[in-house]
Amino acid sequence: MRSAAPAPVRRSVRSVGAPVIAALLALGGAVTGCASSGPAPAPAAAPPVDAVPTLATADGQALPIARFLISPDEDRRIEAARTALIGSCMKRFGFDYAPPALGTKPDLMTRRYYLTDAASAAAQGYHWGPSADQRQPSAAPQPPAPELQAVLGHGRGGPAGAAEPVGRTHNGIAIPPGGCLGEADDTLTRGGGILQDDAGALEINGRGFTDSMADGRVKAAFAAWSRCMKEKGQTYASPVDAVRDERWFSSPTATAPEIAAATADVDCKQRNNVVGIWFAVETAYQNRAVQADAKRLEQARKAIDVTLANAAAAKAP
Repeated sequence: MRSAAPAPVRRSVRSVGAPVIAALLALGGAVTGCASSGPAPAPAAAPPVDAVPTLATADGQALPIARFLISPDEDRRIEAARTALIGSCMKRFGFDYAPPALGTKPDLMTRRYYLTDAASAAAQGYHWGPSADQRQPSAAPQPPAPELQAVLGHGRGGPAGAAEPVGRTHNGIAIPPGGCLGEADDTLTRGGGILQDDAGALEINGRGFTDSMADGRVKAAFAAWSRCMKEKGQTYASPVDAVRDERWFSSPTATAPEIAAATADVDCKQRNNVVGIWFAVETAYQNRAVQADAKRLEQARKAIDVTLANAAAAKAP
């Protein structure tokens, strides 16, 4: 949220490391009635991959689930409208207030398959983002004054079960339910819109990643990568192990051994088309999941479009 005050949950942040799924869903009909005494169903077969692109990086690619998640650009448009709505509401009550800016929602493919950029590897190793001396300390946001907080409200993400006093006013003007945050949320979600990513779409996004890592085709690519790394004096079973090497966390900046490992990592990924294989396999798993849940996901897409239309109308002169 763009408010220093407690605010509704704006969105769920995409996490590549989603909860691990113990096994793929079994094929066949749903179990009904009493449990069967027969053998347990076999796990679903790995989905076929039609074509494997040659990719050095996944930047610019799109996974099937992306269409059903709020994109960074859509998120910016929604947030801009929300900021304008909150500011306009607060002005009615005599407050000149604008919510603090939120960070940009990361792109779904940003380091999806870990380090893939040779220039970044050579400069920063496995470290990511500005160096410690480039980061500027920022003061902790201060809570608004009581009167301002009462008008600002908590939106739709307020404390569970917290009942608001009925008939609240400020300067003789009725405060909307949920305050100005709630009014902005209501405006943007009017007609069935949503302000955060659909939970089912997020689950598919995380499950597709974990399923792809367990797939034999990706494991074979990892094995080829590992052999390449061994030839370069680096001993890791997979790219994940290289990223998580505890040695890299002991220094605020990349060391010479870290840069050597990172540059070898990227080179071995490219030599063995690890990103292309990984992307193709994960795409296949996501396609299957999206097809199985197509009706509900289309409803999620429609809800996002409703929010975007409301955001555009709210910002119109």
